Amino acid sequence: MTEDIESAAHGGGLVWHDLKYSVPLKRSLLSRFSRRTDTSAPTSEKVLLSGLSGSIVPGEMLAIMGASGAGKSTLLDVLSTRKPPTCGNISACGDIKAISYVEQSDSLLGVLTVRETIWYSAKLSLPASTPTRTIDERTDLVMHDLGLAAIAHSRIGTPLERGISGGQKRRVSIACSLVTLPRILFLDEPTSGLDTFTAHEVIAAIRNLAKRNGIAVLATIHSPNWEIFSSFDRVLLLGRGREVYQGAIAGVVGWFAGLGYRCGEHTNPADFMVGLVNDDFAGREVAEKEGVVVKRGDTVGFADAWAKHVATRVTGSTLPVKSGEDGGNSDSASSSGSATQPLQRAVSHPDAIPQLTSAARTPATAASRMTSLLSQTVTLTRRNLLNYSRNLLAYSVRFGMYVGMGVLLATVWIRLAPTDTRINDRLSVHFFSVAFLGFMAVASIPAFLEERAVLLREAGNRLYTPLAFTLAQTVSTLPLLFACSAVFSVIAYWAIGLHPGAAHFGRFLAYLYLGVVAAEFQALLIAAAIPVFVAALAVCAFLNGFWMCVQGYFIRHLPAFWHKWAHWIDYETYAFGLLVDNDFRGLEFACEGSVATGDCVCQWASSLVAQGTCAVSGEDVLSASGVGDVRTGMYVGVLVAIAVVYRLLFWAVLRLQLK
Repeated sequence: MTEDIESAAHGGGLVWHDLKYSVPLKRSLLSRFSRRTDTSAPTSEKVLLSGLSGSIVPGEMLAIMGASGAGKSTLLDVLSTRKPPTCGNISACGDIKAISYVEQSDSLLGVLTVRETIWYSAKLSLPASTPTRTIDERTDLVMHDLGLAAIAHSRIGTPLERGISGGQKRRVSIACSLVTLPRILFLDEPTSGLDTFTAHEVIAAIRNLAKRNGIAVLATIHSPNWEIFSSFDRVLLLGRGREVYQGAIAGVVGWFAGLGYRCGEHTNPADFMVGLVNDDFAGREVAEKEGVVVKRGDTVGFADAWAKHVATRVTGSTLPVKSGEDGGNSDSASSSGSATQPLQRAVSHPDAIPQLTSAARTPATAASRMTSLLSQTVTLTRRNLLNYSRNLLAYSVRFGMYVGMGVLLATVWIRLAPTDTRINDRLSVHFFSVAFLGFMAVASIPAFLEERAVLLREAGNRLYTPLAFTLAQTVSTLPLLFACSAVFSVIAYWAIGLHPGAAHFGRFLAYLYLGVVAAEFQALLIAAAIPVFVAALAVCAFLNGFWMCVQGYFIRHLPAFWHKWAHWIDYETYAFGLLVDNDFRGLEFACEGSVATGDCVCQWASSLVAQGTCAVSGEDVLSASGVGDVRTGMYVGVLVAIAVVYRLLFWAVLRLQLK
């Protein structure tokens, strides 16, 4: 028996023993600050799963069922290592890279086609050396099996562009997992959003692929019809986190018949058994049938009966199942017995189960099976660029915003004269260039939140790492930001009449670009840490307003408290200083009057008047405005460092969320 468990664990199956999962209960503020300990108080944790054991072998399909709140999705999360069990052992063929999980929600990039979506999932799951033809063949095969070939070139759909239906999106999500050919596939409500016929065809396709490729499939499923229910090999029925039945589909009716509940001839056994253990409406039945061992809705009673049955099977006793009861005949009894053998082995020999510990998650172990970081980054960059080129709402409209802002500044500050009366106007151009474009970075948040949902699905299935995602997003975002900065600069720079010369224009574009990059990476960091659009938008708005206040343009003599730290970590400080220094240094701004006639009047302190010139030098303006002597190399280095720090924090946040 020990060898059987080890072969199941290492041969692509899954074994679990005595799993428990609990969460701490929320305590009131009064109880948190109370020093007295009440030993009679109820436990401080809520048990969601208790004493669950079992196994599944390659090519087998296990349905996890139960009433609402039974713990189905929680069990799936624990078995897939998304949630650590409070106690118990899990073994999954020694490498969690072989696991794939399909969630209830469909997280897909709306502007990609069905085929592109599945193709990139296959590409990311295979070694970098895999020929493109192999990826194409695998993609086409999965699309054919799931009935997606006819819509292969249809886009998923966005708020602005109608795409495929909800049921088709569900099939695409399943296809993205199946195309990777995992050894263990977890499906959370795979038939939700599908009509009865399509649901049956999808389950049948999953079954065929599972049998053909030796994939162990565990699926939570709600109210399946008989055709779908019978497509599974075994069923695990839960009631309030405990096992109520685990065995062959054919043994369900016989088991409950042995407890005094006979399934009607035209009753779906799946609905029948879930209805028996649903305790939401327990107590409504007044009359009890003769021979009933456990009351309807008594989840604890049903779970105790099953636990006793498993214990007697381990010690060699016979099945307490009534034969000859509408499918609960001797065949069903034997089916139930054979189907529970893996469970019995797990219960009787828990020490033989090799545990799936945190060591399986170390980078070295994962890296041995994952495509290289470079390959992941290149593939994700290609997909990002495809997404950006098609995403009208997120990127084309955003590009238009920069064009509009350039036109606005060019027409409001048009042809500034090189006089001292227009110096403040000239300074405000640079301030608003940095501040406005910094505020516009919030437009990246909605698109990122869509990408983040896809990241959580794909990185959760170990297709790539958060580092690869961060690098790819950086590489694909920088060209877009440069294009936006360039179009703004071309429109505004010459129309306003800033420092003439191609070299000065080039530096203006470079410095503005660095400021835009820092603002963009700040917005993306906030969106990663607070993945709720309204909340992220509010925090971004507050931060940008804060940077404007401590940047030094509005208040040139900041209080020491703000100047000592906030002023020097503000990316706007450095971007503004570079732009102003590039524009003003080397220029002269004429004042009213003449030195010769003695009526020269300058609105700024001028060092040129003493030299006989009625003008203010750009250096005088830099000194008077508080910008001072800008060390270009240091300022550029600090701006780059701020952007890099934002990226590192962005990566750290994603890595922490995906732990």
